[in-house]
Amino acid sequence: MPTLPHPRPGDRLEVKGRQIPFSFWPTRPAGGHHALQSLLFAVDPWIVIRESITVTCGKAQKAEALACLEQARDFFVAATEAGVVAARPLVLYYSFMNLVKAFCLTRGTRATFDQAQHGLSEKKATGARELTGAYLEAFRTPNGKGEPNNFAEFMLALLGTNLPAPSMRYDLLNLLPQIVPGHRLWAQAAKKTERFIAIQEIQFRHDRTARQVWLEVYFVRDDLTRLGISHQRLASESLLNTTFREIQCDEIHNDRELICYEQITPYTYANYPADELQPLIQLLRQKIWLTVATVPPYRRHYVYLSPPAERAALLPQLLSIYAITYYLGSITRYRPHHFDAIAATRFGPRIQEFITSQPLQFVYLLASEFARQDVTRPSII
Repeated sequence: MPTLPHPRPGDRLEVKGRQIPFSFWPTRPAGGHHALQSLLFAVDPWIVIRESITVTCGKAQKAEALACLEQARDFFVAATEAGVVAARPLVLYYSFMNLVKAFCLTRGTRATFDQAQHGLSEKKATGARELTGAYLEAFRTPNGKGEPNNFAEFMLALLGTNLPAPSMRYDLLNLLPQIVPGHRLWAQAAKKTERFIAIQEIQFRHDRTARQVWLEVYFVRDDLTRLGISHQRLASESLLNTTFREIQCDEIHNDRELICYEQITPYTYANYPADELQPLIQLLRQKIWLTVATVPPYRRHYVYLSPPAERAALLPQLLSIYAITYYLGSITRYRPHHFDAIAATRFGPRIQEFITSQPLQFVYLLASEFARQDVTRPSII
């Protein structure tokens, strides 16, 4: 194995003596420069979303966005009430759909969702079984009539890009492993190796003399050993190798050795480094998944190892959650007896875990997107 390069000379980036923790939104404008932005604790994420719409949504879109939010919350409450089982996937989908509309309206990427279409169609190959032979077809927005397609509109608001083709196929068996909660249930059912690797830490680094900033991503070495995953495979299948390289690392965490990947090309800043962190974050944003927790560190980051054959079906975290919820809702609406059949398969526990644990995660993750600030649930209520 070739000798790894030495780390780039530099230090942890600080603002007024405080290290900057990794976040998609680590800082906020404050006077002449950016200041550190704290984690926002919220027992009720819907309040955070409402405030974001009230403050940032355009005047022409605000009434529609708030109405969509109210519907989303009502559907969510109905779906998560005790005793609601059979209709839960369908009601959850309508909650997510309305929440996504509110998000797109707030971002200003769509003036209205009047006459909007789902933008997704669930299908399966002739003679194939439900779920294992099912796939979703997604469509660009707008459609031929000029109407918005919700799924692609969500992608546009999150990423700034439409679907890469007029239509895209996403097999359900390629989407299911992309969900963090319950991932081990999927691995057991599919008889596959786990694909999510926990990130120990992501650091902002800088060289004051060269006026450069960059990211370093740390993993626990024995996490890879346990799963039989090489460092090369980690870098390749997580797509880190497009912008990061492994470097020499002698860091230890709780008596466990770490490995480190350093951003290949540092970013040169003009004035104050904390003002210009978004270019770094954008390099990593679509390569990491996260979970919201009620205990420190409140956010856990992961990379997903996508086999090359499945890479065309790789979606950002929120979009994969939305797509699977659409599929389950469609089955529940049109072929409810088939949903019962799915629950009885080897993937049944995975589906039940998704329906139970994912809804609140989705709301907190999207609340963070609305607020452009990490939002989490406090441990003490």
